[in-house]
Amino acid sequence: MFIDLCVPIEEHWRYPFKRTLAASFEKGDKWQITEFTMKSHWFSHMDFPRHTGAQYPDSEAFPLEAYNGKASIIDVSREEGVRDYAITAEDLKKAVGNRSLNKILLIRSKWNLECKWETKDFWVHAPYLTEDAYEYLVTLGPTAVGFDFPQDYTIRELIFRPVAPEEQLSHIVLLRNNNILLLEYLTNFDKIPVDDFELYCLPLKLQHIDGCPVRCIAKV
Repeated sequence: MFIDLCVPIEEHWRYPFKRTLAASFEKGDKWQITEFTMKSHWFSHMDFPRHTGAQYPDSEAFPLEAYNGKASIIDVSREEGVRDYAITAEDLKKAVGNRSLNKILLIRSKWNLECKWETKDFWVHAPYLTEDAYEYLVTLGPTAVGFDFPQDYTIRELIFRPVAPEEQLSHIVLLRNNNILLLEYLTNFDKIPVDDFELYCLPLKLQHIDGCPVRCIAKV
């Protein structure tokens, strides 16, 4: 079974995404051709360290194995109706227990069941990881970590002001300091029925990029 872990690419209040027909049968063209423009960190996407500074490695430094292969879920979901909660190192340790984890980790909050990603509430009332939680994740030795929620507290403030990389702990502790790739704004983790599975996460083959939208799929 395959489970699609990506949000749809469509018009969104946060992303001024537009698609048009560059050629269409209705206009008398011989082919239909769709034209669209989007940025590298919109919708479900992958971050490379170059995103945080010119001196850090870009996409060419990471093999496919860094973000494809065996993955494990870490479930930190709460009861229905709970919002704005911090996920700490202790929460992660409790969720991990004595399990042996794979190299790719998905942090499951089931936030998509509480709040639709199209709404502003999805961003401003989401759970978030604390600094000690990120430091604990580093000790687990992953090559990539994915989230089904906006993982940094300051992501909610992007709506109101510019936010520097240093204010987003996942981008400093994981991405910049440890070359652990970020798989952001994924969804449907609640549909993954097992703790361990195969993950396929493929960006476009653009050269020397800082990030890229992905099609991310779990095989269980």
